[in-house]
Amino acid sequence: MFRKSKPFDLSPYDHPDIYPGPRPVSSFIFYKGKAHKIEETYGTAVEDCIIHISERNDLLGSLAFASGEKMAVKDFLKKENAAPITDRIPLLGYGSNVCLAQLAYKFGLTPDMSDLTICFRAAMKDSDIVFGSFLAPYGALPAIIAPVSGTETEIWLTLVDQNQFDHMNSTEGGYGIREHRSRKCILQNGERFEAVYGYYHPRALKVNGDMIRFKDIPGTSPLPGAWEADILNWLKGKTGFDGSREHFIHKLRWDYSFHCMVNEKLKKYEYAFDHPDLVETDQFKIIGKMKRDFVSERKKQEDNKDPLEGKGS
Repeated sequence: MFRKSKPFDLSPYDHPDIYPGPRPVSSFIFYKGKAHKIEETYGTAVEDCIIHISERNDLLGSLAFASGEKMAVKDFLKKENAAPITDRIPLLGYGSNVCLAQLAYKFGLTPDMSDLTICFRAAMKDSDIVFGSFLAPYGALPAIIAPVSGTETEIWLTLVDQNQFDHMNSTEGGYGIREHRSRKCILQNGERFEAVYGYYHPRALKVNGDMIRFKDIPGTSPLPGAWEADILNWLKGKTGFDGSREHFIHKLRWDYSFHCMVNEKLKKYEYAFDHPDLVETDQFKIIGKMKRDFVSERKKQEDNKDPLEGKGS
């Protein structure tokens, strides 16, 4: 089973215990199958932040290995003939969309599409990242974003171009997209966008009266936390499955009728909600069409207690 020390080179497609995947310790650009670290400089716009160009082919890139070359994000995008920040759409990333191995897998399905994705760490108030009450095709209970007053959680913005936006939507079956306009999402550089967009599924797993948050994801929350591995163990017990744990996971992944049967059982533990900060929309603005501002340093210190420092459940 995988809990704390999840390997960076495995994705949830390899084993559902990995979900949502290891969280990088810094913002980054994913490009050509490896990560390039972004310096999260407070008060500096995303496009002016400095990127460390990876000199290695390792998936972790300059997140783990030193880099001798640096440049501004905007210059890197121009050099690679990629869409500038102003032409990109800000998508909330809270499940596996910032897992490096998952990014490599998803973009590997479309090798003719550029994989250049900008992933910027942020914090969000009054939301938490909790287990959904349904199974992903690969056997994990995936993450959803739910309203929890007073909570602050790590969240990411993935800044994608139009082609990537369309591709990611095609891989997120079962989710709708909603707009978050409550200005409660603050990037690690202190920046806020007028609107951000998030995949939305308003049905959470609820056990013993509580939704359950992911222990992988830093934050401050009153909710109990669990690892994916432990939720799968709980689910195995609830189904009364008599075989081994790995056999149970194998059947979830490869036996469609069994998968459907378990999904039906999960409905008993389903909690439906409506998130007041996420509203329906069919219009998706690029960043260049949005208002942008920075939270003051004082306000950040008073209001943002930095859940990204590793506070857990």
